[in-house]
Formats: sequence, structure tokens, C-alpha cells
Amino acid sequence: MSKAENIEAVSLPLANWGRLAANCTAHMTEHLFNAVVSVILPLITASLGLSLSQAGALASVRTLMAGVASFPSGFFADLASRRNLLLGGCVAVIGLASLGLSLSYSFTLLLVFMGLGGFGGGWFHPQSLAILSERYRTQKAFALGVHDSSANLGEVIGPLAMGLMLNFFDWRTALLFWAIPGLVVGVAYALAGSEGNLAVPRARDYRKAILNDVLKNKTVCGLVAVSTLRAMGQTALASFLPLYLALHLKLPAAVAGAYMSILFLCAGIAPALVGWVSDRIGHRYLIVLFSLLSVAMVAAIPHLGSGIVLMAGLGLLGALLWALRPVIVSAAMSEAPQQLSGSIVALIYGANMGLSFLAPLLAGVIADSYGLPTAITAIALFPLLASLICFVLLIQRRG
Repeated sequence: MSKAENIEAVSLPLANWGRLAANCTAHMTEHLFNAVVSVILPLITASLGLSLSQAGALASVRTLMAGVASFPSGFFADLASRRNLLLGGCVAVIGLASLGLSLSYSFTLLLVFMGLGGFGGGWFHPQSLAILSERYRTQKAFALGVHDSSANLGEVIGPLAMGLMLNFFDWRTALLFWAIPGLVVGVAYALAGSEGNLAVPRARDYRKAILNDVLKNKTVCGLVAVSTLRAMGQTALASFLPLYLALHLKLPAAVAGAYMSILFLCAGIAPALVGWVSDRIGHRYLIVLFSLLSVAMVAAIPHLGSGIVLMAGLGLLGALLWALRPVIVSAAMSEAPQQLSGSIVALIYGANMGLSFLAPLLAGVIADSYGLPTAITAIALFPLLASLICFVLLIQRRG
């Protein structure tokens, strides 16, 4: 970043960060819906007498529809002139999905509205990140980091708030109230979040640019691979760390939950800080460094015991591995024309969601054969491969 850009970044008045605040509010609202899966799904299953396979289908359809929505959303994010309507609409759709779930009495309707909520969530990210990338070009990684932190805040607030509501209301009434934030924030953003006169590329030029500047761009494809490997490591750890804490270390549920909370708390705080640093020292060196440190931390977990050292190690791991997503997205955006930001986000998120499910399956096979400590250690392979790919990209650039 040049000296002039640094001065500009420092002198930006607080009002100029209003767009970031609005998008972060919408992002946090979008992630509140995840509480439906983590808290409400067991109650829905018991109340309506669903089988465990039906409960699994409800969780899976949300992820599937999020992946389906990502790709067309990226194209619209690059070609639409009123992205505020698209972004606000998808947040409102999430509120509508919560409302529909509260009124559903059949498995088919539950499947429809759970999928609708997933579709709204998948549609959201390319729109929001493309808007922020356009608005904060010289502070891109910082803006995307704050945006990522707001999602993690929603993940923390959602289950706590939903759990509190369930002390006073049944799950249907709780979901009815849960629809209000999505509907209000979505409609407000759609009506008041206009970007003004947004330059929109012509469709034919856009198709040519997608082929030449994204799909044939080795650096962009390399960073998509880096992001996917990072996501696979994160997904596997989120699935197997609780099992390691409970089944191998035999920690009480409350203690294991506290350890995981430390990890997610640090994962929620770190992206904004790491993004700010990335804007100043560069993306790729940070990705390589944090990936290698993540490898060391994951491999060290089975040797940290079960006390305060393990808690500190999990917190550091959350700050290292979880914080890399906005940095990688920002790096990929910087390698292609600005008007392709939405498509790049769609490619990254689509690849992440489309392949991440493989990581827990592989970890499970290793755990069955060699035990949980070995499975945890093996997960370090994902950030290791990510760091190697990024290191190759660094060498190619210098060459």
C-alpha cells in the first residue's frame, strides 16, 4: 500500500464505514439462522417424531442449497445494478424460512423451508463481499475480516439467545420471533442500501472475462485450492475436536464446551485484526505463515494434555486457521478485475462447501483405524498442503 493510500485509510471519517456496518449487521443476522440447526433441530425431531435420517436430511439440505445458491449469486453480484435488492432479499428470505418452519407440521414443508434458509445464506456471501470489495478497495482484507467477525458473533449470540427464548416459549413461538430480525434487516437493506450508479459490465465481455481472468488464471485457481484446503481442515477440526475432548480426554461436557468456546471466540475476534495486518504486509506471506503455524498447533494438540495449555493452544489455533478466510478471499480478488469479485467469491465458497464434507469422512476412517489423537494429527495435512500451494504461488510471482 502506498503512502497516499495509508493517509487516505487513516483519514476516512467514521461515516464512510456505514456500508461496512450495514453489511456486518446483515451478515450477523444471516448467521443467526444457524441456531435453528444447532438448537431447534433436536426439538423439531422429538416434537414431530422424525427419524434421525430425516433430521440429518434437514441439516444436509441447508448446506446443499447454500452451495447451489453461491454460483448464480456470484454472477448476479457482478452483473446486477441493484445489489442492495438482491442482498436484502436473501436476508428477508432467511426470515421467511424461519417463519415457515414455525408453521410447518410435515417433513416435506420442513425440508422446503430449511432449504430456503440455506439458499438465502448461500446467496448472501457473493453479494455482500462484492459490495465491500468495491467500497473498500484499499482496506479490502480489513473490511472482509470485520465482515467475517460479525458472522462469528452471530454464531455465538444465536444459540445463546435461542436457548434463552426456549426457557419461556415453545420452539414454534421461538421461531416466530426469530423471523423478525431477518425480515426487518432484509427489507431495510433492500430499501436503504442502494450503491448509487453502479457500473455494470456487458454480459458478453463478462463471459470472456470469467474464462480468461478467473478460470484460466492459475493464481486465482491456486488460491481457491488454498481456501478449500483451509476449509477442509476447519470442518474436520470442528467435527473431531469435541469427540477428542469428550471421548479421548474424557472431559465433562461443560469443560469440553468451554474449550470449544475459547476456540470459536478467538476465531471470531481474529479476522478483523488479521485483515488489517494483511492490508499492510501482503496476503501471501501471511497465508503461508499462518498455515504453517496452524500445522504446528494441530499436530501439537494430542501432546498438550487437558489443562490450561490445551485451552491456550485451541485459542491460538482459532486465531490462526479460522482467521485466514477473509485474507485468502481478498488475495484472490486482487488477482482479477474488480468487476469479477462476486464470481470469485462464488467460486471459493462453492468449492469450500462442495468439498469440505470429505474431510470429516477421512478423519473418521483414520480415527476408527488408529484412534482419535492420530486423526487430529492427520488433519494438519490440510493446512500443510495449503501452505505449500501458496508457497509455490509466491515463487512463481517472484520468478
